[in-house]
Amino acid sequence: MVWERKKKRKRLGAYRARGAARSSENLADGQDSFLDVVSNLVGVLIILIMIAGVRVRNATSDQTALATETTSTLSEEEREERDAYVFAATKLADLRARVKDLQSREQETSDQAALLRAQADSAEAAYRQYVEESTQMTTLLERESAKKSEKEREEYALQCAILDREKTLDALRQEKAALANARPNAITIENVPTPISQRVEDGREGYFRLKGGRLSHVPIRAFEERVMLGFKGYRGDMTPRLIDTRIGPIDGYYFQYQVELTASRESDGVHYAFSMRYGECQPTTEPLGEPVDEALARRDSVFLNRLMKYSRQDTTITIFAYADSFAYLNDIKKYLFSLGYQTAIRPMLDSAPIAISPQGTKSSTY
Repeated sequence: MVWERKKKRKRLGAYRARGAARSSENLADGQDSFLDVVSNLVGVLIILIMIAGVRVRNATSDQTALATETTSTLSEEEREERDAYVFAATKLADLRARVKDLQSREQETSDQAALLRAQADSAEAAYRQYVEESTQMTTLLERESAKKSEKEREEYALQCAILDREKTLDALRQEKAALANARPNAITIENVPTPISQRVEDGREGYFRLKGGRLSHVPIRAFEERVMLGFKGYRGDMTPRLIDTRIGPIDGYYFQYQVELTASRESDGVHYAFSMRYGECQPTTEPLGEPVDEALARRDSVFLNRLMKYSRQDTTITIFAYADSFAYLNDIKKYLFSLGYQTAIRPMLDSAPIAISPQGTKSSTY
């Protein structure tokens, strides 16, 4: 019995030594492979199960002897057996802790991989959406470009051509300015022919006011025509009387006028007539008109627009010039002469209105 027990102990020691060596080797390799650690754990569990079985079989026969044994009386083999058991239990606990650590790391790695996959999927979806929107935008732009008519393309080409001409014009102006600066100073003598002064008897006459350094059109003819149309075919009360009323405004002026109605009996019946006794052009506001410099320099000025409605062949342009603007008369005269118009000047006092009447005087050219 003792021999068998010693034999079993030696076998168990061999098993334990072999298991310890195997556990040491597998622990070194277990850092590289999770499966090796699991295999080692299974091996240790098998060894512990075998040890537990041996102890259970020997428990009945040796129960009395073991009850009397104490720690101080344990033999050397028993102490080795106990130490081997403690060593195996310690290794088992260490392996379990390592297994839990590896499982935790594996879970963290799995979670990180899942998060990275989710981020990659989200980035890929955003990229696909961007590509799709970019494609749609490109298609839309191509369609809009295709919808442009030939007229729009011609207008764009014309604008480009105008821009090129303006650049060329600017370059020529700069060149002209440079040449003008390079030329020596010279005295320019200007010869403007002055016709013999004569009264305006025949033909049309256009009127403009020069006051406060501003030019404005005075629509005297338009007012006269409106008055004549108002009384043409008049069927109202023709009792002889004087009518005093106002019309307008036209071009910034009201027209205050007086008309005398008369009736005379002839052989063929009663004849009715009207005649204008007085008419006065009253500005709606002051100052009125365009500054002289702008009126003469700009091609789209109101002054030039109104002037072009009068024929050069049979029209005399009369300027009602007030004393505060006599300095502009020479420039205005040169401008009208360059356009081929006859010019008449009527000097005015500051408080004098622009008026017409049968007792008035005619303008004179000069």
